[in-house]
Amino acid sequence: MAKPLDPKKIESARQFSSRAERREQRRKLMQDEIAENQRSNGVIVISPKKLQEVQQECPKLRVAAYCRVSTQEEEQVGSFDMQVRHFTQRIESNPDWELVEIYQDEGISATTVKKRFGFQKMIADAVDGKIDLILTKSISRFGRNIVDILDNLNVLSALNPPVSVEFETEHITYTGDGKNNLLIVLLSALAEMESQQKSEAIKAGIRWRMAEGIYKFSVQNTLGFYRDHFGRLVIEPTEARIVEYIYESCLEGGTPSEIAAALTEQGIKSPMGNDSWSAGTVRSILRNEKYCGDTLMQKTYTKDFRTHKSVKNTDLNMYFKENHHTAIIKKEDWLKVQKLLSERHTSPHKAKLRFLSNRFVAHRVKDGLFKGYLILDSRWSPAERQEFMKIVDDTQDNTK
Repeated sequence: MAKPLDPKKIESARQFSSRAERREQRRKLMQDEIAENQRSNGVIVISPKKLQEVQQECPKLRVAAYCRVSTQEEEQVGSFDMQVRHFTQRIESNPDWELVEIYQDEGISATTVKKRFGFQKMIADAVDGKIDLILTKSISRFGRNIVDILDNLNVLSALNPPVSVEFETEHITYTGDGKNNLLIVLLSALAEMESQQKSEAIKAGIRWRMAEGIYKFSVQNTLGFYRDHFGRLVIEPTEARIVEYIYESCLEGGTPSEIAAALTEQGIKSPMGNDSWSAGTVRSILRNEKYCGDTLMQKTYTKDFRTHKSVKNTDLNMYFKENHHTAIIKKEDWLKVQKLLSERHTSPHKAKLRFLSNRFVAHRVKDGLFKGYLILDSRWSPAERQEFMKIVDDTQDNTK
């Protein structure tokens, strides 16, 4: 009698058979799929040379960079040049990048974007679709006002396609996808705090120099004075004649409006270089204590470090120093003029204003590359040129 089969072995043989059948079915399906793909040419083999040709056809990324320093100091100028050179080399060395432009703002504060014309042009070009990626040294170079930073980043991320910004120092690339938003906000806040601290430190240094009487006030738009290359305050003789004429005319009974009209008629430039004079300009010269050798410091101050707007000082201490520098107008004459202006003096017979003996005025450049040089007017007559050279010789003799 035959031995009966083990039920477990029977079940195991059935399972093995079913697995083998399933493997065979999968193999047949795969073979059928391969055969179908070969018939339809669905797969294309790309050689390495062909792949390079395809990659070369892809458009390059249009990359720009933004460089900024806040002052014209020598070390800052070096830093600025290094930034420009670094980003130019970095972009040009990448075969997948195309240099758009290195946008620049040299000697411009970053607390607002109003005066950063290079920055404004970059944003405008990005909006016009000329830029794909912006590189910059750090968030503090991009801006130090948290509102401006975030507003401009939102503008760039809202474009289609969005423009990314890479902050090199922080190793962050802002793409507007929300990944780095919190970190950008925190770093922007720190940049604004740093800007505020620097502003307060600068103000404290200025006030200390004012209290010590060693503060150097600006003479860029002050008639009659200029600073030489050593920073020393020097009287400009030809402009001093105009100041003397203004004070003498006021003492003779002339009003600021009449004096302004006379100066305009003679073709004399205003302190700002305008052809016409206003009564307000004449009045400010008559009120300026610097012409009698004194100086009152901190008449105005910057209330908000973000706007840099100067306001009339009614909150902080002022600092007065008598006989601070060489005077153009005698102290007694200056005081007489102040009394006349305060009393709004009007003479019953208005004095006819006399003109300056010399109708020409030589202007000295007070700032920039040609600081200290005198400007000659081609319309001067030979006699006026001779008188001008005499003034120059006298000035050189007085400064020796």
